[in-house]
Amino acid sequence: MDPVVLEKALETKCKNYTWLVRILFLTTTPIIFNSVHLTSYTFLGGNPSFFCNVPELVEANWTKEQIREISSPGLEKQSCVQYAWNYSLLKEMGFKEALDYFNRSPKPDVIKCKNYIYNEEVFHQTVVSEWDLVCDNAPLSSTVQGAVAIGKFFGAITFGLFSDRFGRKKIFVFSCLLYAIAGNVAAFVKSYAMFIMFRVLIGLAGAGVLDACYTIILELTVKSYRACLGNMFNLGFSLGMVYLPVAAYLTSNWRQLELAISVPMFLFIIHCWFMPESPRWLITTGNFDKAAKILGKEHELDFKEIARCPPEEPQSVLDQVCIFWKRYLELFSSLELTKRLLICSFTWFLGNLYYFSIALNGSNIDVNEYLYVGLNGIVEIPGYLSPIIFLKYFGRRSTGIFLWFVAGVILLATTVTPKGWPMMCISLFGRLVGTGAYGVVMLYASELFPTEHRNFAIGSCTTVAQLGPLLAPYLVDTLGKIAGWMPTAVCGLLALLGAFFLVLLPETRDTPMPDTIKEMNLR
Repeated sequence: MDPVVLEKALETKCKNYTWLVRILFLTTTPIIFNSVHLTSYTFLGGNPSFFCNVPELVEANWTKEQIREISSPGLEKQSCVQYAWNYSLLKEMGFKEALDYFNRSPKPDVIKCKNYIYNEEVFHQTVVSEWDLVCDNAPLSSTVQGAVAIGKFFGAITFGLFSDRFGRKKIFVFSCLLYAIAGNVAAFVKSYAMFIMFRVLIGLAGAGVLDACYTIILELTVKSYRACLGNMFNLGFSLGMVYLPVAAYLTSNWRQLELAISVPMFLFIIHCWFMPESPRWLITTGNFDKAAKILGKEHELDFKEIARCPPEEPQSVLDQVCIFWKRYLELFSSLELTKRLLICSFTWFLGNLYYFSIALNGSNIDVNEYLYVGLNGIVEIPGYLSPIIFLKYFGRRSTGIFLWFVAGVILLATTVTPKGWPMMCISLFGRLVGTGAYGVVMLYASELFPTEHRNFAIGSCTTVAQLGPLLAPYLVDTLGKIAGWMPTAVCGLLALLGAFFLVLLPETRDTPMPDTIKEMNLR
């Protein structure tokens, strides 16, 4: 397909600013709740203080603080052990007499807790307190976030293939329905295993919504608008981060929070009637009438003349599997395409790891997590908008290199910053710059790949990127417990590496998006 003809048709359509605003609204609003679901682990999992439950003292109506003072005094606020007192004897004494006995008696050995008491004054009831995901079961808490990443991992590559074959809009409709159903059902499950299963489905739906919406907005605009709209699209993530702590603060347990972030997804089914299909995809598959209906009937003859004949649809599952592997291997059909895919995959992984590690690290730097998460969302707004100014005067590559380098230096500064507000401010500044860098590389990747493989390539990058949110909770929950700065320092080092890799890619500023591998190799 001659890209110049299509670009002229899109340019005429994009002069209608009402149409542009409509497309931006339809593609961005679902991302608000996509963001909420992907970062909800902060409050669904929480980080409540806990200590051993002593049934004898609970039966005696002792307060939580009284039980802790006798069973685990001097131990950390998250204690997995207790003193092996004869609690039946202490129960008969009452608290004051038991405390006197405690002070004058030698301390017994400590033993592991069998179950726990949670302090839910800071965090409401969470999945951690409901299913005792602490101590030896602590990795199961991180898996609550990891399950979403696993779903996105498989959803990204699967929906990337299906989107190239069946259209961006069909994938969007299916993903919205799956999101609404899985999110709401997850609020009512009774077992941890079922909750994890629905978290995987939530991640699966999230991948479909994100890939379809982002591809549609980029393929419906021309280069003069693409950088601006591509970064404004990402504001959905920021608004979601602001909404999440408000919803968490106003709800009293994790089930109510899950409903608060899932019920609104039913509203986005309305989008299905108004969301247009990508004209680029329609033309490459031979649907000239539908493409002309979107961009104007006067272009129908031009589209028919420049478009190639659409391939026959495979009829069997085996054919579809063969097509899948053929399309995937085509991403490695040339050295240039392979290089672009590997570098984009790394920078997308970096962006996701960076994003989630900073968002989840509030509990390790001793700050109010409701405020911390909300501020994360607020600083993202200038983070996503600032690249628009950079990209107006500089190229995609140079902007990405500069922002990733600065982000890396800022996060490495947390290694010498005290906990509390100082470390929070440095982390938030690093998030602002890193958010801008990630927004640039997302746009950059969409312009590096040809139309016939773009969605599949972006889906492949998104698949690798899910290793970021998969690893982030474990990084925060393990290294963060050793030192609050360790998760951010790891992200800082990787950001510097990402800046180096971007040097190896070509500039795409002021060049039309390629539609075939041949066009890409000629540039």
